[in-house]
Amino acid sequence: MPALLILSGVFLIVLGWIWVAIAARHLPIARFLLALLAAPLTLVLRGRGYSRPARLLILLGLLLALAGAALLHREEPERFSQLLAGQWAATTESIGIEGELMGQPFRPERALWRGNDLVFEEGPPDRVRRSLAIRFDPVSQPLASRALDRLPGDAGPWPELLLQWHTGALSQPGLLRVTDDYTLSLDFIPLAGQSVQVFLRLHLPTRPATLLSGEVILATTPQWLGNPPPPVSRPAEQAAAASTVAPARDPQAAAPQWQDMSVLALLDEPAFFVGQQIRLRTHAGRSYEGRLQAISPERRIVLTQNSGVNQVDYHFRPADVAELQVRYRRSR
Repeated sequence: MPALLILSGVFLIVLGWIWVAIAARHLPIARFLLALLAAPLTLVLRGRGYSRPARLLILLGLLLALAGAALLHREEPERFSQLLAGQWAATTESIGIEGELMGQPFRPERALWRGNDLVFEEGPPDRVRRSLAIRFDPVSQPLASRALDRLPGDAGPWPELLLQWHTGALSQPGLLRVTDDYTLSLDFIPLAGQSVQVFLRLHLPTRPATLLSGEVILATTPQWLGNPPPPVSRPAEQAAAASTVAPARDPQAAAPQWQDMSVLALLDEPAFFVGQQIRLRTHAGRSYEGRLQAISPERRIVLTQNSGVNQVDYHFRPADVAELQVRYRRSR
């Protein structure tokens, strides 16, 4: 509504301005130039020959524009300040999470904990346009690890999703609660202090679809999130681990034996492991086995499984991997 009032007012001002200038073409040159260059000033001049209907049109336009500006200042003071500063185009600060919500582009400007809800909001804090909340209340116990991996149909309990949107004063707000039929991958990486880095990928295959992905850093970590994982080794220790291969877990097992390896070694020297048989376990407890196809340009670990004539490729982020094993080719 504020934008409509302001635009209508500007249109009437321009229309009245043109009318005043055209009607003043028979006046002396000084009065004509005033009408041409500063028509709103003719509102305070009486008996100078300027068209009264044209000036009334300018006055009406000014009143509409001022009413729209006052309404904008009351409802969206931040946007009003941007307009006064000359920032005519709306700008949003990306937090590293983006995608679609109900089929529309969604770029949340804030990510925060609200009780047990992880909330992503778009719009000013006092006038949220759209939001998506991941509600952990249905999860009866704290997470066993700082990772969550869920596919449609997996046995629960799982978090539920709450989607809300409000596109304007002339449309009704929307609300959608989802308890199933979604894919969710969440990783919580602890940082210094109480902050935590969140890796998110969410896919809701409803119509219209919702898809959200990216990463963001939160200032606090809720206590129910679970015990932190073992501390990450220092770079020197990781390099030493990458240069050596641990002995097999079961020396009595039949050859060939599976051997532990570090993710760092795989990322540093992928060519050495391409084509090898790999076992992989995620932080969420899922296990996969396949042949290492490549390390993708996005630094994802790509495992290939053959099922008859079909081939299935799995892509894993290094942060998702809890354990990695390789079965080396044996020379004869």
